[in-house]
Amino acid sequence: MKTNSTILIIDDDEISLLILQNAFEVEGYNVIATTNSMKAEDLYNAHSPYAVILDIFMPERDGFEVIKELKKLSKTCHVIAISSNERYLPAIKALGATAALPKSTMPDQIVAAIKAL
Repeated sequence: MKTNSTILIIDDDEISLLILQNAFEVEGYNVIATTNSMKAEDLYNAHSPYAVILDIFMPERDGFEVIKELKKLSKTCHVIAISSNERYLPAIKALGATAALPKSTMPDQIVAAIKAL
């Protein structure tokens, strides 16, 4: 486990959010979770998470904008972006995401991606 074991999860799909939250909590991570992408910067600043898991397509503000803002806050911010539309994965990586995964990726694989950082 990393010294900072806080993970911020942002996903407008409450079921996906709860599944990911549970997967990380079972592994001993402290999880901050929200369905509102407008809260990303405030939560990042308040909790200084080790990594952010972020859905790309959300109603308030899309993940592309959130990644740009998070990268302004911290060049070392680890962002694992997930998208239901796989054609956007290369663009997500180009924006600075540490990893870009299909939304169909199993929660244990996302946990493994964080552990591999």
